[in-house]
Amino acid sequence: MKRTVLWMSVGFFPLFVHAGTLGERVYQSACITCHAPEKAKALKAPAAFDRKAWEPRIQNAERAMEKHPDRYPSSMDYLTHSVEYGKGLMHHGGLCKESQQKPENCSKEAYKAAIEYMTQEQPKNVGS
Repeated sequence: MKRTVLWMSVGFFPLFVHAGTLGERVYQSACITCHAPEKAKALKAPAAFDRKAWEPRIQNAERAMEKHPDRYPSSMDYLTHSVEYGKGLMHHGGLCKESQQKPENCSKEAYKAAIEYMTQEQPKNVGS
């Protein structure tokens, strides 16, 4: 499978992003700074590809959904709301806007895709 490499600048540092799924692209450009496995614990963020780290957040999202079904029809709605408005040390939108993303990469659908990407088992192409 041929992979395309995209280049973008975040602040003064170039960031190389492999074109892939929407979730992978958003993770690589906007979420990796805090959710990379080697950085997440220090930042009190759930590490990408560590289901155990995400489990308490998922359980909290399920409780919020049960408590406020009109506001959060699904647990994913709660998790995307947390990204949109910030939670804990994460400010609103994560680093989506700071990474100069296209508006569609900072949408609810993009946040959902990034969360789904980060909560899966370690993809084979990560780190390669």
